[in-house]
Amino acid sequence: MRNYIIQRVIWIFIILFSTLTITFVLLKTAPEYPPAKVEERDVWLERQVYDGYYTREYYTDSDEDLEIVESIKVEYEDELNRTVFILNPINDSTTTKVFYRVPTVIQYQQWLKNVITEWDWGYSTKIRANTPAFDIIAERIPLTLSLNILILVFYIPLGFTFGIIAALKKDTLIDNLMQIFIIFFLSLPALVFILLLIILFSYQLDNFLPSLFPIIARSDFWALARGYVIPVVAAGLPAVAGFTRMLRAELSEVLTSEFVLLAKTKGLSHQQAVLRHAIRNSLVPMIPIIIGSFARLLSGSFILERVYAIPGVGSVTLRALTKGAYDYNVLMSSSAFYSVIALFAVLIVDLSYGIIDPRIRMGAKR
Repeated sequence: MRNYIIQRVIWIFIILFSTLTITFVLLKTAPEYPPAKVEERDVWLERQVYDGYYTREYYTDSDEDLEIVESIKVEYEDELNRTVFILNPINDSTTTKVFYRVPTVIQYQQWLKNVITEWDWGYSTKIRANTPAFDIIAERIPLTLSLNILILVFYIPLGFTFGIIAALKKDTLIDNLMQIFIIFFLSLPALVFILLLIILFSYQLDNFLPSLFPIIARSDFWALARGYVIPVVAAGLPAVAGFTRMLRAELSEVLTSEFVLLAKTKGLSHQQAVLRHAIRNSLVPMIPIIIGSFARLLSGSFILERVYAIPGVGSVTLRALTKGAYDYNVLMSSSAFYSVIALFAVLIVDLSYGIIDPRIRMGAKR
């Protein structure tokens, strides 16, 4: 088991490295979008030179240097504001700066070195100009994680309860009503559902629940708690429906298996056979699904955060993807966050099989 875990962790880092490499190269094929303000653009470009992504040349206001600058504009006309940036003198300065982006391979080497040696993921250009990109993501991680953990806490108990009841009451009125519930919420798009909840509980009921997520700095505990209700319900009820359907199918199959019938013939009541044997065996495929669903909830929270104005990782990532205002360093930091969560969720899923069922030994040769 120990060797298996070590191998999987190594593969996690290999996959993470490959994912971030591909993301970096793809992002760098698009033009840069430095900050719009001249002073902020100057600071950002100088930082790019310091990090090794750009080179720079200075020119004075002499006639000879001005001619050189004009020739550069003509020579790099197609690359201006893409890979070549000319910064005219700022304030009382008489110096014109010309910045050239270095090849992507060299940029990647510098970026990788900065991340490994200094944990420097670069600086934001649009979200919050000249602020460390990873700091922007890190300050939003607690909110995104808390939202998704609350969704898990909401849907897992309900999913277990409804799934067990549906399996035990199979083909009865209760089971049929649950099937209607399942079909309805699985077919209802998340965007439509959260909008319906906002219309009902915010607009129709006179702001019984807030229509947008409260401003954290200006809200007390209860105001924030009320702000979680709509997104948790919007993401939780479809998850309850999906979990109920899967658990019902698994438990229904286990209830008709030979070992359950054998347990009954040995004197166990139906309830005892279900609780001691059937439910535990049906959990073998269910627990990994629960763990894996956390990663899916994180990726699915993009819509919730955007529509409900939740200042989490998903919303800031969508802002960084705005056309004509890409914030590449923020996107790289966000990609790393989601990739790490997804990869370690897969590892935990694999390990959970052995915990649930002692007969399973991950990494065993035979």
